[in-house]
Amino acid sequence: MTSPIFNLIPRLLHGFSQIMLQKSAVTGLFFVIGIGINSLTMMLGGIIATLSGLIIAKLCRYDSELIGNGIYGYNAALVGIALFYFLPLSQLSLVLLVCASALSTIIMHYLLRRIPVNSVFTTPFIISTWLVLLLIDMAGINTSVAPFSTQASSDFYSLTRGVGQVMFQGYWLSGVIFIIGLLFHSYQAAIWAVIGSGLGMLTARVGSFSESNVLMGAYGFNASLVALALTARYPNTPIPAVLGVMLSVLLTRAFEVVSLPALTAPFVLTTWLIIGMMGIKNRLSEYRSL
Repeated sequence: MTSPIFNLIPRLLHGFSQIMLQKSAVTGLFFVIGIGINSLTMMLGGIIATLSGLIIAKLCRYDSELIGNGIYGYNAALVGIALFYFLPLSQLSLVLLVCASALSTIIMHYLLRRIPVNSVFTTPFIISTWLVLLLIDMAGINTSVAPFSTQASSDFYSLTRGVGQVMFQGYWLSGVIFIIGLLFHSYQAAIWAVIGSGLGMLTARVGSFSESNVLMGAYGFNASLVALALTARYPNTPIPAVLGVMLSVLLTRAFEVVSLPALTAPFVLTTWLIIGMMGIKNRLSEYRSL
């Protein structure tokens, strides 16, 4: 008989790897390591949240294949990382983390019944984290984001931070480890994650956006996710991904203007928009061929 722990570990790691749209326990392990070398607290938050999401999915008897593939884990993982990014470790933040990760899992199941699994993306994470941040603000609790050092300020560091910020990591080495993790599963994914971050950085500079945010990788992480999602969906042409990356940077800037934490909302909104536009284009092409 296989020990339950040996079934749990791959599900946990798949939950982390699915944050960047991959199904690989090895990739997930690299992601956990990448988070841990920058913040053990955020790594702990991601693990606890993923476990919470998996427990909820199991108790609610959600699809076992989806559970095993990490589909019910990655939004919870992001919630856990995000909450320990915004809040210090405490009894309150732990309770909020468990509740929010459970909520993200339930939202995920609700959305999966209405839209394809490969179109939900990080929507449950965004909704759950925005709700928690709203509650924190209403309660008058101050968030505490770790200060960012700009000592390493070359474009290489900005580019790798753009990949690292997918999981709230501003340390360039975390981004490098994430890229290595992607390489173990798909070299195309690793390449496009880097291209997305780099093109996002370039787009922000062309638009004269905040250079400090460029250095932090703030315009790279949504761009990186957009590149991963759209090149996977449209492997024969880079045009949707390139357009999507540039649009995601503009949306990230729009969230900054209204002082709303963007999280991965620019990624989700951009990808949905590009998919919709490509669908319209394909239908028009079919209509003209009749």
